[in-house]
Amino acid sequence: MRVGRIFGIDIYIDPSWILIFVVVAWMLSSDAGPLRSAGLSTPERWLFGSLTALLFFASVLAHELAHSLVARMRGLNVSRITLFIFGGISQLTGDFKSATGEGWVAFVGPLCSAVLAALFYVASQALGAHSALGLSTGYLWQANAALAVFNLLPAYPLDGGKVFHSLIWQATGDRRRATQIASAVGQSIAIVMIALGIFLAFTWSFINGLWLAFIGWFLFQAGRAEAYQSSLGAALGGQTASTVATMPPPPFRPDTTASDATQALLRSGQRAAAVVSDGRLLGIVTLSDLARVHVNAPGVQVSSLMTPVDKIKSVAPDSDALQALNLLAQTGFHQLPVVDQAGGITGFVTREGVLQRLALSN
Repeated sequence: MRVGRIFGIDIYIDPSWILIFVVVAWMLSSDAGPLRSAGLSTPERWLFGSLTALLFFASVLAHELAHSLVARMRGLNVSRITLFIFGGISQLTGDFKSATGEGWVAFVGPLCSAVLAALFYVASQALGAHSALGLSTGYLWQANAALAVFNLLPAYPLDGGKVFHSLIWQATGDRRRATQIASAVGQSIAIVMIALGIFLAFTWSFINGLWLAFIGWFLFQAGRAEAYQSSLGAALGGQTASTVATMPPPPFRPDTTASDATQALLRSGQRAAAVVSDGRLLGIVTLSDLARVHVNAPGVQVSSLMTPVDKIKSVAPDSDALQALNLLAQTGFHQLPVVDQAGGITGFVTREGVLQRLALSN
């Protein structure tokens, strides 16, 4: 859900963020929370707890904005920032030209959190250790300090892992090798976190131990995904969208009926086809689109069911194959049409098609 725009960057919150916000606000406002000694009534504690939770997530947003703004300075585009259950993520498009650039973009996030921790610490000392504002800012300096330290762990793809990756890249001159090493180290740290979390869950605090194990699992999966992306990038290096695209099934005319289109797609074994007129792409119709047609409406034409071309992402035949695959992932569709300068479709980039090509080439 989009909630705003800062410095031209769209800010989104994932539904999981709402859950973690409520949990943090409850922890701050409970009888065992840091506001318990401020002499506040229950409604006042909830008010201060909720405001403190908002300031904490504003701090997380500032951390991500630091990444995004420095990334912009390095020539990358920032599509959005999303806050979710584990904090936040800046979605960058483009590629780092140097290890130094990657290292600075990664490091500036924890640096921002450390600066915020120092500012909140000064505020907490000035406001008094037992006042509501003093206790609130006291929590915020500790939370930001913990955020800075945790993110500096060399567990790829945490910020510290990315700094570690940039150092290996700088030392070896081999980016793929750096990714393999950083991912292996990151997954090892994640396994230790999972094991430690399980141990703590049964010996100290079930909730805290389970949360640590959950974070470790998330880091393990993210590290494995980064390693896979690196291997995929190496395998697709130098290839274009046209070389990894699969041939599309015969296109449909706009007046093709849904019934005929469904039978043709089922015979072809593919899930989508182009709708063309005079050789130009008008849209894409899928089996899911066709499934919306009622059995008693046989005369419906594909032109009324297709996704029109102006709402479809496409790539040129000479586009980079990896960028095409990344664009496919961003769209959420199962296929990405390859369209030539004349507006004709020459193929579909699909995940399955790319994997088949890679398997045949090995």
